[in-house]
Formats: sequence, structure tokens, C-alpha cells
Amino acid sequence: MSKLRVLAALTVSTSLLFSGCTSSDEPSAVQATTTTTSSGNIRTDYVQAALDALVDTGSVAAVAQVRDGENSWSGAAGLVERDGTEAASADDPVRIASITKSMVAAVLLQLVDEGKLQLDQQVDELLPGLLPKPVTVRQLLDHTSGIPDYLVGFDSAEQIAARSADSVTDDELISQALAMPWTTEPGQEFSYSNTNYVLLGRIIVEVDSKSIGQSLRDRVFDPLQMNDTTYPTDAAIADDALHGYVAENGTYTDVTDFDAGIWSSGAAVVSTVGDMNTFFRALFDGTLLPQNLIDEMQVVTPTGYGLGLLLGGDACNPGSGELVFGQRGNGFGYRTFAFSSPDGQRQVSLAWTAAAPNPAVDPLEQPATEALIAGLTSTCPA
Repeated sequence: MSKLRVLAALTVSTSLLFSGCTSSDEPSAVQATTTTTSSGNIRTDYVQAALDALVDTGSVAAVAQVRDGENSWSGAAGLVERDGTEAASADDPVRIASITKSMVAAVLLQLVDEGKLQLDQQVDELLPGLLPKPVTVRQLLDHTSGIPDYLVGFDSAEQIAARSADSVTDDELISQALAMPWTTEPGQEFSYSNTNYVLLGRIIVEVDSKSIGQSLRDRVFDPLQMNDTTYPTDAAIADDALHGYVAENGTYTDVTDFDAGIWSSGAAVVSTVGDMNTFFRALFDGTLLPQNLIDEMQVVTPTGYGLGLLLGGDACNPGSGELVFGQRGNGFGYRTFAFSSPDGQRQVSLAWTAAAPNPAVDPLEQPATEALIAGLTSTCPA
């Protein structure tokens, strides 16, 4: 393992985990729990306890799936809907937010493998005249382009809910971003921006000659039989989806029905914890990409971000420099984690359905991080 990866693991293993109708009552006293039996040696008691703790702390639901080789376990706590009685299940879909970015990166890299574009190619060669500065495809993937983030003005539950029916186009999102000051010159430093992945979506449309949703279906969802995963372009979500809530000052605002246009190809996908694990296993075991491009994705900067991936230190051997790779999602009303060993054999995906407007001060972040660590630890060799 390179010194860069060891450094990144030591500096980012904890910090990466922090990157409608209203009601002011506390969550329902009915705290349902559902689990499936581990099919192998996964130690599940602590994982289920962590999900229960996440709900006890204020989430409406918390769901997870853990995989170790061919063995798997799924668990859930809480309710589908805050004022309802139906128990949440790990099979229920959620909005996975920025975990979408890893899927879009995979499609982009498939096109690289097919010789249709190059990682260090100028965006202007693919989308002529769109950007005023020289930016490469790689800089979009690893957030070093300096392009501003269009996603601003969502600082409270009221602001978020007020925009739930807004239907916006990619052109509008890009124009909004380009009207703002650039955060840095291209290639100089890391600066997270959802605009990068809207642009990558536009590149995929141009090169693959189909919509980004169709490219994801044809190249990822259908081949992997991710039957509960969709790329919505409006507010639609499956009837059996978990409801998502913005939690602020004791008030829970239901934002389940939210137009996906604001997320675009950076965060629009709806999926399940099982399908997320299916994706990351296929990403890392060579099913979706050849090893040389997997290696490209997993080479990261000291900020902890690779080509559509975050990294963290492996809970099985803290301080060793051993890593896990994946992504997290900070959506409106939904939060997600999905991390995997580099070979895709040990995995955990987690979702919970109440979120403060600002994840940096969300009281659910700590119990969610503990649930993620419990999931990774459950697969450690005895």
C-alpha cells in the first residue's frame, strides 16, 4: 500500500463520516425491529443494537445489510412512516443521495475502458464552449475542478420543503453554478461540488447517446439485477419506500416526495441497502471494470476522495493503514453509508430516515457512524 493511501486512511477515516407535512411530536413510541438470520459467521448482535440506538436517538427508521463473502445479514429498526405502524425493512427503498456518484463514476469509467473518452481529456473537447476554464474529466471525478456547487440555499427545513416541487434542468443547475465565483483554479485543490457530477452526467449523455438514467440501467442496474434501484427524474418514489424527514428543533418535516431534478446525476438514485452492496461488490471484484480502472478509482488524495469514492480506515485493524472504500449520501431527509473492502468481499450499507439540514451538526451522525463501524466490525476475522 502506498504512503499516500496510508496517510489518507489516518487522516480521513473518521472525518469522511461527517462529510411536506410537519409535526413537532417525538417519533412514534412503536419502535419495530426486523432482522434476517445471518447465513454465516457475521456477528450481528452489535449491528442490530446500533440500528436500535439510531432510532432511539431520533431517526424514524434505520436499515442495514452486511455481507462477508457469500454470507449476509439484514436488519432494521423503526417505522416506514413516522405516524404509522408498519415496521421498516432492509428491503425498503430510500433516496441514496451521493452514493449515486459512485455509480455515475462507474459508467464514466466503462466509457473510458471502451476508448470513448480519456480521464485526462479536456471537458471542452466533450462539451464544447460550456466551461470558461480548462477542466479535465478526472478533475470532475475527484472534485478538483474548482467549479462552484449549485446546491445552496437549503439551510433549514422550511427552505428545503419549499423547494420540494421545483423542477429544474441540468442546464439550469450548471448555469447557476457558473454564475458563482470559482472556489479555486482547476487542479489546484479539492473542493466538493455537486456540479461536477451534473457535468459528468452530461458527458455520459453525449458519449453514450442516451439519457443518464438509461445508461445506468443498461450498464449497472439491469446487468447486476438491482431490481429495486431506479433513477427518478421527478418526485416519484416507490410506494414501499421509507419516508424521509428533515429533523430540526424537534420538528419532523416529511420530504419523501421531492423532485429529483435538484439532485440530477450527482444524487438522484433510489435504491436499497442490498442493491448498494451488490453494486460495490461488482464494482470492486472486476464485474463492472477492469483492475486498472479499479486501481484508478482507489488511488486517492490526502483529502480522502478518489474517482467517485471516499475511503476510511478498516475497523478490523485500526491504525494499520488498511482501508475500506465506498461513499456516503447526505440527502434531504435521508442519509446513507456504503463501504467495502477493496476486493468487495466485506461490505456494509446503512440508511436512516431523519436528518438535520446540516450534517455537520446532526445529532444522528455519531450513532450512525457507530452503526457503520459495528457493521464493518461484524465481518472481521475471528
